Amino acid sequence: MKKHLIQKAVSALLLSAMLGAALPVNASAAANDDTMIVVSLGDSYSSGEGIPQFYGQNKSWEEKIYDEDWLAHRSTKSWPGMLEIPNVSGKLKDYNVKQTNSSKCKWYFGAVSGAETRHFKKERQVKKTYKRISLFKTLKTTYNMPKQLDIFNKVSGDVDYVTLTVGGNDVKFEDIITTCATGSTYLHFGNDKLKIEKMMDELWASFDTTRANIKGVYTDVQSKAGSQANIIVAGYPKLLDKEGKGVLISEKEATIVNQNVTKFNNAIKSIVNECRGQGMNIHFVDVEAEFDKDGGHQAYSDNAWINNIILLKQSEDLDQSGIGSAYSVHPNEEGAKAYARCVNAKIKEIENAKNKKSVKSIKSSARILDAEPVIETVTEYVPKLEVSGKLADAVVEETTTTEAVTVNEDEITTVAAETTTAAADEIVAEDEVLVKEAG
Repeated sequence: MKKHLIQKAVSALLLSAMLGAALPVNASAAANDDTMIVVSLGDSYSSGEGIPQFYGQNKSWEEKIYDEDWLAHRSTKSWPGMLEIPNVSGKLKDYNVKQTNSSKCKWYFGAVSGAETRHFKKERQVKKTYKRISLFKTLKTTYNMPKQLDIFNKVSGDVDYVTLTVGGNDVKFEDIITTCATGSTYLHFGNDKLKIEKMMDELWASFDTTRANIKGVYTDVQSKAGSQANIIVAGYPKLLDKEGKGVLISEKEATIVNQNVTKFNNAIKSIVNECRGQGMNIHFVDVEAEFDKDGGHQAYSDNAWINNIILLKQSEDLDQSGIGSAYSVHPNEEGAKAYARCVNAKIKEIENAKNKKSVKSIKSSARILDAEPVIETVTEYVPKLEVSGKLADAVVEETTTTEAVTVNEDEITTVAAETTTAAADEIVAEDEVLVKEAG
């Protein structure tokens, strides 16, 4: 009887151990109290350029020109801040480490408007400001931003997700749009290529270098974040309404730009797939289809999710001289929401895959213990029995049956705990009886 109870207790303890290993790391707060850590890096399409209010915006000009959040134009309405993680209430913006201290989730926001691949590890990005404060006073400053990967030096704990957009500034998105606006096809005569077409030819002629730089960023991010981190790379939307905008941007120019954005996204996706094939934990999120819905939401469309070209300086532009705002041809608040929908869908997909894998592990553990009863002979040594008036050790053989532990998968943890406790109580009671009889 005693051996039967011991076997039962051991089986239950084994089941509990298996369950502890099989449970998903983020299945619930009860299963794991680790902090969810998310790091958001990248360029202006991640920082939220063109969507005020920016962090640090309410400071005086003399103060915010030294505020890294404002210099980076990190928006309080950026799409990374709108992301939602299963089992974490609210949105990431509610867990900005510079605004709040939570043990449930921590969001590190490091994207910088204007960032190129070289600004992640190799070089510090230079931010210049210019503003005439009064008739006799002009304030000009230069500030060197930290390299984006330096943000990981501030992170304590395992990173769960890294989000980013990168490459748009390497292929000169801004220059492409400027060329469209200043070199209209309506002013082009002759059969030679348009200026925008020549620009695209140059872009793709040197793309091998850009491709290597983008892949280098992905590799460096994975190295800094750790192999457990899911890296989510978001692409870019088509920029211009397919019909263009009158004499400012012709239909042909809009077509050329949008086709090359799609080509660029395909190249990014190819790099991500190559990295995945090499074992990296990285995912690509396409946003083109979302922005193409209902006839399209590009700049100059009837329901645009991307800002038009804005000629006048806006109050939060870092350089207040000349014309043209940095807000131009960047997603507006609706565009940020569209990005968030796409990336949230990918996060949900990743979390569901984790949970399915964990359930499969639990079922496998249950099957191992749900086996046929095993008959075995146990040799037990009973010390100090009195035989013919003398104390001697006796050997007693008994045949025991190890019963299978069959567990309902939905109540697997509870059953294991209850079985272990009950078995342990029975063993204690049995020992007490033997002690009394011996006495």
